[in-house]
Amino acid sequence: MTFRFESLVERFPAIDLEGMDNLASLDQRFDRKYVVSEDEASSLFAMVPGSLAALEIAGRRAFAYESWYFDTADLESFRATAHRRRRRWKVRTRTYLDAQKSMVEVKLRDQRGQSVKRRLPEDFSLAPNLTIKGARFVNEILKRDGFAATLTSTLQTSYERVSVVDVESGVRLTADLGVRCRAVVGKEALIEGVVIETKSPRGPGPIDRALWRRGHRPVQLSKYATGMAAIHHELPRNKWHQTIDRHFSY
Repeated sequence: MTFRFESLVERFPAIDLEGMDNLASLDQRFDRKYVVSEDEASSLFAMVPGSLAALEIAGRRAFAYESWYFDTADLESFRATAHRRRRRWKVRTRTYLDAQKSMVEVKLRDQRGQSVKRRLPEDFSLAPNLTIKGARFVNEILKRDGFAATLTSTLQTSYERVSVVDVESGVRLTADLGVRCRAVVGKEALIEGVVIETKSPRGPGPIDRALWRRGHRPVQLSKYATGMAAIHHELPRNKWHQTIDRHFSY
């Protein structure tokens, strides 16, 4: 039987984007990622707490995403992640294909491992570049005048996503299917299975504990950095070699 991705969240009550943001905006958060099979994802969503609500927009619960990631010529963003530097940054544009909306996003990681994300609405575009407004935003958030002019697009990702929120704990969960990473040179890699990410304001939540009870542990995975390492074999990959060997195909 063909796996129907939206079926993962059809048993939960619906919540709109404003309601989800009110419960858990999580601009500052701790992230944990897992990769599971489609069958395991179905089993997990069948037994997670009934306090979850699923994002629904215009009657849809699964949404197509496309992102472009930006880095310097010497891959400062990638290398900061590869070498486990406590302070690091990530710049991308994210496009919600179904809604035809785009954002420019800057994600910062502090010394405690907490992520801080800042976003700016952009004109709908699939172009692999920053607008003048987007570049100004990047410079402002990173506090580096003119820095955006040194950035070029390095990787494109695309996938389908469902999102839920625990209305009691404020923990969000996203599940991504068909994650494809494409380099500007034309090479690409695919993550096999479903990428589950939990996003909480504090430590692990009930969803993480449900995953742990089923034998799953967080994996080292960054769609950008792991995708770059999987495609460009000359780049350092020690941090992600187990994830790449187990979950990526070409």
